[in-house]
Amino acid sequence: MASTFGWIAIDPTQRKQMLETVELFRDKGTVDDLGIGAIRDAISDTLFPGTSTLHTRLRYVLFVPWLLEEASNHDSVKEMSWAFHDLERDFIDVLKAGMGQTAEGIVGRRAGKSVQRVPSVIYWGMMLTWGIVESGLSTQDYFRRHALRLEQLRNAPAREENEPPLELIPTGIEPNLPPAPSKLLRDATFSLRHEEAAYLSEQISQTCAGSLLVHLLHHAPDSWKESHSAPEHLWSPEVIETLTPELQSTVDLAERFSLIIQGANLLYNLLLAEATSSRGQERFHDDRVEYFRNEMTEWAFQAREMRPLEAAEHTAIGSLMAVRRRTFTKQTQDFLASWFEAALDPLAIADSDAARQLVRRRELAVKRQRDRLRPGNWKALDAWSGASGTSRFEYRWAYARRHLQDIFDGLERA
Repeated sequence: MASTFGWIAIDPTQRKQMLETVELFRDKGTVDDLGIGAIRDAISDTLFPGTSTLHTRLRYVLFVPWLLEEASNHDSVKEMSWAFHDLERDFIDVLKAGMGQTAEGIVGRRAGKSVQRVPSVIYWGMMLTWGIVESGLSTQDYFRRHALRLEQLRNAPAREENEPPLELIPTGIEPNLPPAPSKLLRDATFSLRHEEAAYLSEQISQTCAGSLLVHLLHHAPDSWKESHSAPEHLWSPEVIETLTPELQSTVDLAERFSLIIQGANLLYNLLLAEATSSRGQERFHDDRVEYFRNEMTEWAFQAREMRPLEAAEHTAIGSLMAVRRRTFTKQTQDFLASWFEAALDPLAIADSDAARQLVRRRELAVKRQRDRLRPGNWKALDAWSGASGTSRFEYRWAYARRHLQDIFDGLERA
C-alpha cells in the first residue's frame, strides 16, 4: 500500500517540515537515511530564515496576499474562501500566459488545477517569518477580518471632516505591501518591480537581522552581477571575504559539517553496495562497490585538509538546534561525537569496523524495522536506487541565491 501523510491542525512550522520531508523522496541526493536532516535544517534556518526547498520563485510571497485581496471582494467568508481556492488554481494558467507554458518554477505547472500543494500552503511559513502576514494568521482569519471590516464600514456613523479616520480591524497583511499590478490576473511573471524588490529587501532586513540572507542583500560580492556570476557555494571565497566574524563562524561550521557528515552517508552507501553486490550487476551499469570506494577515497583526501569538528562545534550545533526548536536527541549527539572522532583519520574509515558498525547502528536507530542493512532484508535493499543521500548539504543555497537574484534584478528596474 502506498505511504501517505495526513494532518489536521498543525502550525506553519510543522507543516513546512512535513512538506519538506515529503520533498526528500523526490531528491535521492538529499534523502536523510541517517537522521541528520534536522541539523541541516537548523543551519539552513539560521542562514536563510523563512526559506525552504519547496520554494520555487520569490514573487509568490506577493502573489498570495494579492490573491487574498482579490478574493475578499466577495460578500461572505464562504464565498471569499471558494474564490481564493479557484484563484490559486486559475493562477497557474495566468503564469503560463506570462512566462510560457514550459517555464520552470510555476506551482502546479504539470498538475494543473488538480494541484494539491497550492502556493498559500507552500509559502505561508515564509510570509510569516518575513512579517508579510501577521503571526498566527490563517487565510480564513484574513477573510473573517475582512468581513468584520466591511461590517464596520456599513455600521459606522457619518464622520465630520475634521474627525480622524475610522480605525478599522487590521486584515493581518502587512500594510505597506505594494499594490498588485493591474494585469495580475491576465499574464503575471516572476519579475519583481522595483518597489516590490525594495519592499521585500526591507521586510527581510527587519525580520531576519544577523542572517546570511540579510548580509548578502546589502553586501553581495562585487563579482555577483548576474545569475551566471553568482557564487557557487555559500562558503565560496568571494562570500567569505564579505562576512562579519560571527557569520564567518557559522558558515565555517556549516561547511565543515557538510563535508564531514557526507562521509557517513558515503560509507552507508558503500555498505549497501556491498550488501547488494551479489545481484547488483543486474540493476546497475557499473560496480557500485568500486564506485563508492573511489568516492570515499576522494572524500577522505578533502576531509584530511579540513579542520576537524571538536567540542566547540558540538556546543554550537546544540545551540543552533535549540534556537530553531529542532529536536537534538542524546542518541544523535553520541552518533555525531563518534563520527567526528572517526573522521580524524578519514583515509581509514572505509575499512574501519568501528565506523561501519557505527553507521549500521545509526540506520537501525533511525529506521528500526525499515533498515536496509538488516541481514536478509532484501525488500528494502532492492528499493535502493544505487545512491541515496550522497550529496553534500548546501543548506538551501541554490534557493536563497535565486531569491536574492530576483531582488537584485528588481532593484535594477526603474
